[in-house]
Amino acid sequence: MQLKKPKYLLVTQKLGLKLPLVWCASALLIGVVTQEIAAAIFISFSSFFLTWLTCKLSSFFFSFQEHSGILKNYIYDNAMKAIWFITLFCLIVNFFKSLLLKTGSEAFLGCVFSIVYFAFMLSASNRWGMHFVEKRV
Repeated sequence: MQLKKPKYLLVTQKLGLKLPLVWCASALLIGVVTQEIAAAIFISFSSFFLTWLTCKLSSFFFSFQEHSGILKNYIYDNAMKAIWFITLFCLIVNFFKSLLLKTGSEAFLGCVFSIVYFAFMLSASNRWGMHFVEKRV
């Protein structure tokens, strides 16, 4: 039985790497105005690169289910949903903790790098429903 993909996973999948790209571009503009130019450029580009890399690596590890069937399919789907919600919580907490409790360049760094959590959300939404199908020879 194939379940319908939840809407929040579809929205995350549709956003893809566009949200981190816009996030980092706006951080670059804000950083050039408020921080050192070199630091703003480095932080913006490295946060986008880390988001991309984290998305690819976590997708690779999540793909083991599709090939080996480590978990039952419904447990795998629930694990993907749990990863999505946990990383959403971590993204929000990290962003507001950096925004409210830190100052100066430390706050800027924390706010910009909090988008890296989105990579786990994106890979979980992409891998949801990638079930193991036993191949008979």
